[in-house]
Amino acid sequence: MKTKLLCLFLALLMLSTGLLVGCAGGGEEVKGTGEFTPVTGGDSVDPNEVYDAEVKNLGGHEFRFYVEDYGMEHWKTREVYAEAPTGDKINDAVFQRNSQIAQTYNCTVVEDKYVNVDVAAALRDPLMAGEYVADFIYGTATDMLTLASSKLFVDYATLDNINLDKVWWDKNFVEGVNVGGKYYFLSGSAGISDDLCAWAMCFNKDYVREYRTDLDLYQVVREGKWTVDLLYEIFSNTTRDNDGDGAILTPGTDRFGFIADYQDNFGMIQAGNITLANYSANGDIEIPDQPKPEILDAWSKLRPVLTSPYRLVTDAPRYVREGTAVFASCAVAAVVMKAGQSKVNMGLLPMPKLSESQDKYYNPVYYDMCNVYAIPTTVELATDWQSNGFSSGAEQCAYFLEAFGYYSHVILKPAFYEQVMLKQNATDSESAEMVDAMLENKVYDPVAGYRWGKLVYSFYECGRGEKDAPGSDINYDNLVAVYSSRVRSARKALENYITAINVEDQA
Repeated sequence: MKTKLLCLFLALLMLSTGLLVGCAGGGEEVKGTGEFTPVTGGDSVDPNEVYDAEVKNLGGHEFRFYVEDYGMEHWKTREVYAEAPTGDKINDAVFQRNSQIAQTYNCTVVEDKYVNVDVAAALRDPLMAGEYVADFIYGTATDMLTLASSKLFVDYATLDNINLDKVWWDKNFVEGVNVGGKYYFLSGSAGISDDLCAWAMCFNKDYVREYRTDLDLYQVVREGKWTVDLLYEIFSNTTRDNDGDGAILTPGTDRFGFIADYQDNFGMIQAGNITLANYSANGDIEIPDQPKPEILDAWSKLRPVLTSPYRLVTDAPRYVREGTAVFASCAVAAVVMKAGQSKVNMGLLPMPKLSESQDKYYNPVYYDMCNVYAIPTTVELATDWQSNGFSSGAEQCAYFLEAFGYYSHVILKPAFYEQVMLKQNATDSESAEMVDAMLENKVYDPVAGYRWGKLVYSFYECGRGEKDAPGSDINYDNLVAVYSSRVRSARKALENYITAINVEDQA
């Protein structure tokens, strides 16, 4: 964690002094000369932190991005294009990055942005017809999967001009979002949605102090003792019947101990670094007949939390911000990016461990809002890749995307992570440290993320009552039966996808 913060600090320092240099092995100021001198350090320099590609003149090529956007302020897709500086830190970092790339490589970045559009439905027919739609498509992983299953994207693993081991590509993302031996999707420093889609916990610090004045949850996190048992202990003792009617708690009036949506049921299991399937060393996926023993152990551990009458099932962390809840879990975007709207003394935490013996804090990632970069196969229709010295349109795109990722690593990532996530939106100096803990170990589960066979819905439907209806039937004990009824469908969906993306290889 300290190493990550040091890298970001150095990157910001270099930007503030006019240098565009990668942390621990980047390069000197880029002026289009192709000279990238690694930071001194000899054998200690990690080659995967060094950008050393030859600078090429891309002949004024216009790299067009088709961008999916959800429109909501905390979910806006802002990391691809900026028209001009505005004073917004992310916008200005994107403008600076794109300007530097334009100067260095003689090319431009343009964006076609579509709000609340199903990318697969919009692009499938033109791509199938062989039409050029963009050099890159930047849409959510779940929406893009059907396009990948039709082999409409280029496999990054087949391209020479991109290196998936470089630090500006998130290795956990690359391995957790791509399956079946094909690498159609990338994210990392050039994307911010994978961080915004991670899970987090917010809490009312004053209500926690009501329970125990000496309890510092930030220090508890540092000591590795923030667990579901402690979460349950605190919220069970800080719930309040504010209206005094003695009846079931009323949302927005009474104080609930814990608010979480139905997806959080499995998210709290994933916070134990647990996935639905088993994975072999070569990447094969096997979905067991019944939930894995570690899942059942976690389900048992979570029973008091999931079945508590002091838990409200809804998607509104605003209850903590407004003072009518003690804890709430939600995506980072809805918690951290709106922290400044809080009317109370609010703090931020990673998701709790299942037990103190767990090695680290892990936070799941929600695929539905997580954007990925993909290269459509129709980029071969570009007319300039050969004159620019590439063997294909895809290789030209790969070359550009590698540079795009590198410059995002030294310009965009520090602006987003250090300035926005940690300083601008953190609720206090210590909660910035907690944001770092939230994002350090993200868990990607493709079987759950792509909802194959609706297997993960077993956890959504069990262990919860009706939404916004406290006191309704929680249906906790039917998990194994519901899971077993769906496992065949999940396996079939996984098998169909892997067969579809490998069909030509088997011919």
